[in-house]
Amino acid sequence: MNLIPMDIHAHSQHSMDGEHPVADMCAAAAKLGIGVFAITDHCEINDFERLDTAATLASSFKDTEKAKALYAGKMEILTGLELGQPLHDMARTQSVLSQYAFDFILGSVHIVKDREDFYCMDYDSDALNIEFELEAYFNELLETIRWGGFDSAAHLSYPFRYVQRHYKRPFKISHWDDHFEAVVQLLAEKGMALELNTSGLRDTPPYTMPDVRWIRRYRELGGESLTIGSDAHVPQAVGAGIRQAVQMARQSGFDYLCYYKARKPHYLSIKESSS
Repeated sequence: MNLIPMDIHAHSQHSMDGEHPVADMCAAAAKLGIGVFAITDHCEINDFERLDTAATLASSFKDTEKAKALYAGKMEILTGLELGQPLHDMARTQSVLSQYAFDFILGSVHIVKDREDFYCMDYDSDALNIEFELEAYFNELLETIRWGGFDSAAHLSYPFRYVQRHYKRPFKISHWDDHFEAVVQLLAEKGMALELNTSGLRDTPPYTMPDVRWIRRYRELGGESLTIGSDAHVPQAVGAGIRQAVQMARQSGFDYLCYYKARKPHYLSIKESSS
């Protein structure tokens, strides 16, 4: 087994928040000996035109296919996509999914319809009703999972990254336990994958998205498909936190990690050797 079996959430210069070529991201993965690596550049459906996403998707797919051929037999490279806000324009979403033969689709909600990204909210404003914003987030997330046109649910606790960092009024993440429970239960019931996102392990204090207890709960509810990704936007972050996340996965009851090839699930053993 590779020391880093997979990292299937990474962004290149073809994402609005990335700067590095696909080739550089893949070279970093190869240097670490990663077994399966995916480029999952952003496709924010709500902002498709402004971000010139038609062009960036074409370039990302072309560059990743080139890297896939270059590393054939050495490292499994997947053509992926982080599909943000797919319900905001279903015609656009279906067009994107039918146009490209992606291996792997991450589904994400960064922005609730008719709201703003949690990254951009004014957490000092008295006008901010954080309970309303989070309720709306979970409602859209559940609706997106019910639609089910993606493979793995990315960084489920995304809003809390910013709420816990910037919101100064009394707030308890445990207040939202029932909402997290509903999300992981629906994923398990539908046989969909859940992502263990390690990007927060690079912060202080470190954390995963979602918290590892929800990874464990997904498994208890019958969830079988766990994907792991660093959410790297620079070569130096490729593979970051993955070894730690593999241990978390084992401790949560997983013997295998999941990745997708041609939108079909494949499994890698993470069982520890008895020798």
